[in-house]
Amino acid sequence: MKNLLLSLVMLFSITTQSHELSEKLRGAWSSDQTSYYVVILHDEQKGYEVVNFSFAENQTLEETVIEEGSNYIKTRLYNKTNNFETHVTYTFIDGELHCKFEGKSNHSSVYKRYWLMTN
Repeated sequence: MKNLLLSLVMLFSITTQSHELSEKLRGAWSSDQTSYYVVILHDEQKGYEVVNFSFAENQTLEETVIEEGSNYIKTRLYNKTNNFETHVTYTFIDGELHCKFEGKSNHSSVYKRYWLMTN
């Protein structure tokens, strides 16, 4: 009985952390270091959807989520027009989206939430 109770508490804790992370990551993000914006969506059934777009480059790139942790998501970013592939780890720290790029591009960037205005 104790093991069952402990298992339920752990499951609830993991589910709560996952929900809290998705609430923090969800939204549009921008950085002064790039012309690309990052949009992160989350649905309980579908999971994460990550899309990059740039008005300057006139391009949209979708990312594939390959790993989810309690405080991060890791994606594969592939651009078939120039055969560019890299992995991106997104972590939410102090209200900012920290992105660590590994692969053909190795650097880190900090994104701030981009507020979309509507009429």
